[in-house]
Amino acid sequence: MAPLAALKLVLERHISNLDNWAINTKILIIFHRALQNIKVNRKIYKDLKSKEHLLHPFQSKQKAETSYNIKMYQEISKAYAEYVKFYLNIANKTDILSRSI
Repeated sequence: MAPLAALKLVLERHISNLDNWAINTKILIIFHRALQNIKVNRKIYKDLKSKEHLLHPFQSKQKAETSYNIKMYQEISKAYAEYVKFYLNIANKTDILSRSI
């Protein structure tokens, strides 16, 4: 499967599962790892950048849910989504993050 086709499928899964913290976190990890891989990075970063607004953190179905675990899932997911967006912006400016040493 081509990287852009895979990106489309992963984004669709991400958007349809915002209420599932496990899938949400795994997809953010996939984006992070894809941006670290030089071969994949150069193929997807422009398309992912144009869809950056779709990288949402975990959102509980029950808005009144105030348990500690749910709050932590939301905070961790929010921080990771912001990190992936920041990493994406840097990847757009330079390839230093994906070069092998």
